[in-house]
Amino acid sequence: MITEGTRCGGLCRALFLVALGCPVAVPAADWGEQSLEVQVDVRYASTDVERSFTQGGLGLGRFDEDHDGPQLGRLSLEYRGALTETLGAHVTADTYADHDKNPIDLTEAFLEWRPYPSSAWRWRTKLGAFYPPISLENRDTGWRSSYSLSPGAINTWLGEELRTIGAESSFTWLGSRTDKGVDLSLIGALYGWNDPLGVEIFERGWAIHDRQTGLFGGLPKIFADSTSRHQVEFFHEIDNRPGYYLGAQASWPERLVLRVLHYDNRGDPRASNGYEKAWLTRFDSAGLRFEWQPDWTLIAQWMNGDTAVGASADGLGFLRTAFESYFGLVSGVFGPHRLTVRYDRLTTNTLRGEAYFDGYQDANGWTFGYGFDFGNGWQLWIEGLQVKGELEQRSLLGLDPDFRERTLQCAFRFRY
Repeated sequence: MITEGTRCGGLCRALFLVALGCPVAVPAADWGEQSLEVQVDVRYASTDVERSFTQGGLGLGRFDEDHDGPQLGRLSLEYRGALTETLGAHVTADTYADHDKNPIDLTEAFLEWRPYPSSAWRWRTKLGAFYPPISLENRDTGWRSSYSLSPGAINTWLGEELRTIGAESSFTWLGSRTDKGVDLSLIGALYGWNDPLGVEIFERGWAIHDRQTGLFGGLPKIFADSTSRHQVEFFHEIDNRPGYYLGAQASWPERLVLRVLHYDNRGDPRASNGYEKAWLTRFDSAGLRFEWQPDWTLIAQWMNGDTAVGASADGLGFLRTAFESYFGLVSGVFGPHRLTVRYDRLTTNTLRGEAYFDGYQDANGWTFGYGFDFGNGWQLWIEGLQVKGELEQRSLLGLDPDFRERTLQCAFRFRY
């Protein structure tokens, strides 16, 4: 059995060794100058969300009507720099001041090796804790969306539950440097410490917000029993079975990116460490980002998969839920101004075990964002968000399954 001490000890040592090298980094041509960026996000939120999932409820927004008003959106520090001419480090630390287990936590910490090229092929390897290459929105420092305060539901879920803690390699053919005009990449990874992946989308369904779970933090468990913690910690190794993902990308630089990926954490749904259970979670994702002129961006992403837990004769889980989401985003830049509109479609459905837990979500989300760049590191963001539909789990808490949640946020950001 993997104990809590084993989990934290192994993961802490790995991340500490990654972070330890950062202060002695030496600039190199491949990585560029070292950078240390601090970003402060303070905001005012007004919402009619009844009780947010961050407070143990089923509200899909980050803030609820009992916790709106002035908020710390996020305080983050990100370091990037070279250790040698071919080896670099990346560390991101955050706080959201929302009473998580750790007031300050890491969201990413990894090394990246880029060996010297000898042909049109490029090879990169990451080792540590990082996001898999799925999101086409979250391109900004600290894995933030470049187009709105809150990313789409797909990328919200990635920030909540998923991190690669292991090794990832990619091979890229730079056809754009020839008359072919396109770069082609293959990517694969092996990882551990992600066996609870799936519990949040099973209990609550999709959500839309900008809070990322720290590597040593968690979220309140909504339907806790006597054997469970009241907080879900997502980054555990429970069954000693590594997961993997495989993907491919085609890109026409500064014009079009096409990306597909298959993910399988190979969780054993029978396994438990006494606090958290292992979930078998698999999904496929696809997306495109199209940029025309220098000022307009179109993004579309799709994800479809299932998650399961509990012993069963076929090993595929006693409780099993399917999930699917897609979104379309259009964003335009007009001098220092940015306008963004996004539509999200959110669905989950119980495939097995309805008599014990019947989860169902059928909802739509609209996001309208406006950003203004003051220059010298200052930004203003205003975002209106509405999610409307049906969430059957609400009836388990005595609520109407039909819901509509609206949130208005005004954020001031400063980075230096």
